[in-house]
Amino acid sequence: MLRPLEKLGFQCETIGEPDCPALLASKGKGGVILSGHLDTVPLGEGWTHKQGDIQGTLLFGRGSCDMKGGCAAMMITAEELAHTDVPLVLAFTTDEEHKMKGAGFIAKREEVAAAPGVIVCEPTDLKLGLREKGLLQVKLTALGRSAHAAMPCEGENAVHKMISALEKLRPLASDSDDPSQSLTLSISVMQGGEKVNVIPNSCVAEIDIRAPSDRFPADILATLRALLADAGVEVHVINRLDPVVISEDSEAVMSVRKLRPGIGNIDIAYATELVKFGERNRNLLVMGPGDPKYCHRADELIDVRDVAEAAGLYTAVCRDMTG
Repeated sequence: MLRPLEKLGFQCETIGEPDCPALLASKGKGGVILSGHLDTVPLGEGWTHKQGDIQGTLLFGRGSCDMKGGCAAMMITAEELAHTDVPLVLAFTTDEEHKMKGAGFIAKREEVAAAPGVIVCEPTDLKLGLREKGLLQVKLTALGRSAHAAMPCEGENAVHKMISALEKLRPLASDSDDPSQSLTLSISVMQGGEKVNVIPNSCVAEIDIRAPSDRFPADILATLRALLADAGVEVHVINRLDPVVISEDSEAVMSVRKLRPGIGNIDIAYATELVKFGERNRNLLVMGPGDPKYCHRADELIDVRDVAEAAGLYTAVCRDMTG
């Protein structure tokens, strides 16, 4: 990726830490920033297609939608604008699926504050992402006392304690079928016990909570701690990101609407690096190829026609905002 960009005349710089580097590639000054992340979630199970399978215009593989499709559209845009006087900045990051350290490094750069717009190229089905949910991820730890499973009264079962604690969190979750508008709670990891005939003396659960734009993780965390006050478990925050709301008056938004009248909006149920860039530049949005429902699942896919369409729109927006 670095070498092709350098051949196109981009000045490339790797920044960050060895375990989560980020690449900043610039041509000219004052260009729109297109941002994409290179890391993916694990492959998982249940696939019916091999990695890289092609079926018509559909490409299957982990990360194809989230978000190699967006990154490919960024590269096509770079090639389209390489031999013009239109400035452009590409930001490729890592660690997006965990702590977003890569975007944190990029966000500190002056290029972000000075950019006329920042477009995070995550999959939105090429709709405008102007509202993004907040994120709260916590680890709960329950401690007990081991004993022979035939004599449970001699021990204290940490798994049972954890189950009781998790039941107390039911009031937090919403019954809505719309994940973009409701608070969702997922018990994503649970580990406890070593052997079936031993009372477990410890249990850990990791919980993922996503909240709509009118609720902040700090308030949800306070409610969670109150619900677990007498549950006998420790609460440790893994990650916390505030929700983001982008104004319709953003120049980036107005540029897209001018170029594509009637384009729809999408409320983003997942967290993106928008929250990091928003600390330095409010003229931003999320918009990219791919249907978000294919993210993080088996048989993840992207329609390559959408990638080409995204690249055309990015190119037009960059021309419009820096012309």
